[in-house]
Amino acid sequence: ATSPRTGQRPSQGRCFPSMPGSVVTVQLGQCGNQVGTELFSTLAREADACSGSTRDEILDAFFRTPNARRDRAGSSKFPDDFPDASTPTARAVLIDMEPKVVQSSVRIAKKSGRWRFDTARTLAFQSGSGNNWARGYNTYGGQVRETACELIRKEVEQCDFFGGFLLLQSMAGGTGAGLGAYVAQALRDEHPHAPLLNHCVWPYESGEVIVQSYNTLLTASALLDCSDGVIVAQNDSLHKTCVKQLRLPRPTFTDMNSVAAKQLAGVLLPSANREVGENGGLIRMGDDKNGGGPGMMDTKTKNARNGRKTHGLHDVVTDVCCFPAARLLSLRQLPVLPQKSVEFETFTWPGLLKRTRQMLLSGTTLEEGLDWGLEPTGGSTEKRDGKTPGRRNGYTKCFASSLFLRGENSDLVDASAVGDPCLYPPWVPKPCSVNWSNSKFDGKEMSVTLLSNCQTPCPPIGRMLSRAYQMKSAGAYKHQYAEHGVGDDEFAEAFARVEDVLATYRAL
Repeated sequence: ATSPRTGQRPSQGRCFPSMPGSVVTVQLGQCGNQVGTELFSTLAREADACSGSTRDEILDAFFRTPNARRDRAGSSKFPDDFPDASTPTARAVLIDMEPKVVQSSVRIAKKSGRWRFDTARTLAFQSGSGNNWARGYNTYGGQVRETACELIRKEVEQCDFFGGFLLLQSMAGGTGAGLGAYVAQALRDEHPHAPLLNHCVWPYESGEVIVQSYNTLLTASALLDCSDGVIVAQNDSLHKTCVKQLRLPRPTFTDMNSVAAKQLAGVLLPSANREVGENGGLIRMGDDKNGGGPGMMDTKTKNARNGRKTHGLHDVVTDVCCFPAARLLSLRQLPVLPQKSVEFETFTWPGLLKRTRQMLLSGTTLEEGLDWGLEPTGGSTEKRDGKTPGRRNGYTKCFASSLFLRGENSDLVDASAVGDPCLYPPWVPKPCSVNWSNSKFDGKEMSVTLLSNCQTPCPPIGRMLSRAYQMKSAGAYKHQYAEHGVGDDEFAEAFARVEDVLATYRAL
């Protein structure tokens, strides 16, 4: 294990590219395919809302444009499958053990008219995994590895410049969780230098599957060993967002997937890097001893304001996953409100950033019920609450974060509310990276998305671990896993791996 003070990235020696590239998405299981469909619908909608170079950047990163390598690598013929040969094709591979969800995703994409999936990049069978992680991982994993890796390889070869993998999956089932973990490890073996980011949906705590505690911890253990970052999207939080902020009394999975997709799109859409402070950390002429009129910028400053383009998955895994032993990520986004209410609301950058900061300190992904009394101590040993050194009222600790600002003047706003060094350990080389784009997002004049490596996932993981130990000690359902090669030793190893990660976060 390397010292965290060295600032070594989670790649553990892998070399990442120095320029943006196209992202290949792998959708696994029912949940992964449904979230992926919503994600590409969001990306296509945002591309249509943009013009010029921004639209081209979105299409190049996430879609294959027509007439480019149309017939190579087994790609289906556009004119034969679709009358409109100008439809962009998602850079995605769809995998499930049952064909129904894959076929539904293909139909939804085609019906949109904006984009489509390539039917030659789908893999489906007629038998599911029965919510058994061991069956998906050990039984189906070996059977589909060669075919799945070949489909993914063909999609990678369609990229002018390959920028990494995004895997979408659930953590509670058999295919998305078990087979998804196997595919992630296979991709790490086949593409050891490629950034690999997992977006995983955490199950309802009330229970979706009777064995979800086993499946979830086995998935987490496997992904933490091969992925550069694991984004945990909690179903309970997505559901509350729909009910309390979108005013949907009975949200469907489509509604919840749409929220998750928008959060992810807020990170993935094109942006440029800047500094944390006001004016992007740059000095205006006339505001300093350099002279010049008020608010004027010299040519060098104007060019610098444009910033380096954010390098997609590469920047996500290097900026946020700065410590190899801690790779659990959380997403927060503001504002979230019904579309019909957007035109009646007024937002300011300081207000949005202040609420984002408090959401981070409170450890919540919702802006309702925030504890405004929480404040960091910046590593001070003063006993603020009389009990615990260096903390007040138990605020959520954070390794690092990446802030994405979208909207007018997002390159000038002071982001120090979220970039405050007191929120992060002093040894982190770049605790908060700030990225901006003047393009509106989701029809809103201003939008803030925060990707953080913090303690937010720890409480639900701890509760899931406790339930798993109880089930294991009672011998519940263990025989179903033993039939597919997961016994007491494998359970013990997975639980210990997750406990080690929890200990790392709790030590902050």
